[in-house]
Amino acid sequence: MGMIYLVRKKVFQTKEGLKELYYAVQRTLQARGGVTNEKLARRMSQRKGMTEGDVLSVLSDLPVFIEKALREGESVTIRGLGTFNLAITSPGCECPDDVMPGKVEVSRVYFKPDRGLVQRLRGDMEFIRYPLSKYFPHDQLKPETLKREKAEAVAETEKAV
Repeated sequence: MGMIYLVRKKVFQTKEGLKELYYAVQRTLQARGGVTNEKLARRMSQRKGMTEGDVLSVLSDLPVFIEKALREGESVTIRGLGTFNLAITSPGCECPDDVMPGKVEVSRVYFKPDRGLVQRLRGDMEFIRYPLSKYFPHDQLKPETLKREKAEAVAETEKAV
């Protein structure tokens, strides 16, 4: 199965006035948590010849070791996955001497995916549009879209029975 997406309208101010365009956006209605450690462990153990428990142990320890490295000011690169690093911030001060360690804080953790991972995903990713008729007013949709989506829903219902 591919990634299900929704269509959202964005409004832009142009020289000619307001312009409305529609874009694909990630569906936020996905199951919470996605693939859990347990599911990953099951999948990985089948492929690597390790027990689920061994893989689960590694997956459970991974965030601890990533956090420890980030706390020590290091970035963490997992080949084939990507790199984690910290961004820090502090309040602005008029004098450099006033930027003290107690004022510095973590603003976010960045993840930069491995270039190969991104290329692989772009190469053969499948996308499935969530039916527009479920969240767009029908008067904004083309009649052929409504007809096609209704036929697909009927086919899906028949397939389930």
